[in-house]
Amino acid sequence: MTGQRVAKIILFCLLLLLSACAGRQALQTRVTAGADTRICSLAVMPFENWTTKPEADLLAYRLFNSALVSSDRFNVVSEGDVGLFRLRQRLLPGTLLHKSLYNALADQLAVDAVVLGRVVETGMDSRRGSDKVPFVALQVDLYDLRSDRLLLSTVHQRWGDEYRKIMHFGLVTTTSGVLQRMSQEIINDWKLKGVGCQ
Repeated sequence: MTGQRVAKIILFCLLLLLSACAGRQALQTRVTAGADTRICSLAVMPFENWTTKPEADLLAYRLFNSALVSSDRFNVVSEGDVGLFRLRQRLLPGTLLHKSLYNALADQLAVDAVVLGRVVETGMDSRRGSDKVPFVALQVDLYDLRSDRLLLSTVHQRWGDEYRKIMHFGLVTTTSGVLQRMSQEIINDWKLKGVGCQ
């Protein structure tokens, strides 16, 4: 076997390894046609939990809220002010925000938009390799309170091994780690679509 042929085989094996580790990003954002994407201030409502894992909604809500604040693209209302609004409106924990409260939300918290999210699925999965890795599926909607309409809807799903660079480097082994990265990816996607104040 010649040296050139060995080099080609090694290169081919490396390409196979890297493509297997790369994974694909399952992120889809649909922006409503004609919607005004210049949103400066927003409130994040507690997320819904469609899973059997308790506290998944609270974890996703807090990590997404934190990522929005860190992005410096929005003025985000504090969790305490959102809680006070829900208390004033007599919204019990787990009660969904309905459209009839959009005007009250805009007036009391002085916001342009509201984020409503849900954790659709979460758990540990070994189908994607020998090790069990966390997986999460989220849906995040952004409603424009100025026009009372849906501005955008994002659906995103990730596995912890999709962040692996090579071997085990970059592997995310916790649900919170996957949620943190997903939150950043969603906000970056919104930025690419022109959503935000800057």
